[in-house]
Amino acid sequence: MMKSCWTVEDQYMYGDRYLVAPVLYPGAQKRKVYLPEGCKWKDMENGSVYTGGQTIEVQLTLESMPVFERV
Repeated sequence: MMKSCWTVEDQYMYGDRYLVAPVLYPGAQKRKVYLPEGCKWKDMENGSVYTGGQTIEVQLTLESMPVFERV
């Protein structure tokens, strides 16, 4: 496991399958999300698939919260 996982304090795993990145600041329009390495991650909002081991920036809306599924 990468050291990066231990330093992330504003997102969490829900079980072993879902990564949740809550919106913490009013008016935020985007946020960075670290995707742990060793698998791919599917954005539950738009279906995009990302390789783990990287930090991505996602657009935020009032209707949704960033959730990724391990695939």
